[in-house]
Amino acid sequence: MASQCCGGSLFVILTLLPGSLAYAETPPPAAYKDKAGDDEPVIEVRHLGEQDGWRGAETANFRLWHQHTRGMAEAVLRTAERARAAQLRKWFGAVGPNWEPKCRICLYSSGEAYSQATGAPLNPGGGHTDIRADEGRVLSRSIHLHGTRAFLLNGVVPHEVTHAVLAGRLGSGRVPRWADEGMAILAEAQAHIDMHLRFLPRWRADDALYSIRTLLEMRDYPEPHAIGVFYAQSVSLVDFLTRQKGGAARFAAFVRDGERDGYAASLRKHYGWSFAELDRHWQRYAFYEKNTETASSGG
Repeated sequence: MASQCCGGSLFVILTLLPGSLAYAETPPPAAYKDKAGDDEPVIEVRHLGEQDGWRGAETANFRLWHQHTRGMAEAVLRTAERARAAQLRKWFGAVGPNWEPKCRICLYSSGEAYSQATGAPLNPGGGHTDIRADEGRVLSRSIHLHGTRAFLLNGVVPHEVTHAVLAGRLGSGRVPRWADEGMAILAEAQAHIDMHLRFLPRWRADDALYSIRTLLEMRDYPEPHAIGVFYAQSVSLVDFLTRQKGGAARFAAFVRDGERDGYAASLRKHYGWSFAELDRHWQRYAFYEKNTETASSGG
């Protein structure tokens, strides 16, 4: 296999935030643990041959190319399969058929190798997902990863798999970035989510937050200086809306209808709010109610 591992024409690139929000090395959350529980089916991993210095392994929905140990490969693949199933059930109610073709995962030996092969900026750990699509139909999915075992299993793998799950499911076009990133971050361990949310009060005090209408109608990522605000506000808003009546399934329908009919109409249809009302309800949750809940649970 060529050193760049995954080739082809790529139309959508979804990135995981690196830099100042680098994640702590925490144990894998229960949903993405290395080993199946007593009531959980074992995920079979089949090891493939070696090609141009890359070792292969695959499961029902993923084919991994790597330069790591068999144990690492199996942990990444099983985490990916559990994340896929969990996210499909959460947002769409059912796992559905296996992916064909399988989603390709490239696990690089270092940040330098990842950056050299993909052209992505050098960072401590992370990844991105490439989607090839034609009029809303997904033709292929590829995930590029690097980082430590805990970093990958806690955050990067479930995050990037969520991007792969959402592709083609929320309208015929590209998933809006605020929803795509908010939903993907919610797939990570709570400690990772909290690393984003901790900065919200400061950005609110600095009047740096987006208006709700501006955020919902954004088609792409903001300028680099505002990316932290964008990620934090996006995950907070998605978290808030999925806690409303109808849960995650209603939120997915809200985004799908918003992409088709506009977010003002979809917001009124699914939640009965205007942009101003959503902003008021979300801010009360994000800056008052949630902080009170956290303080109470902490004793």
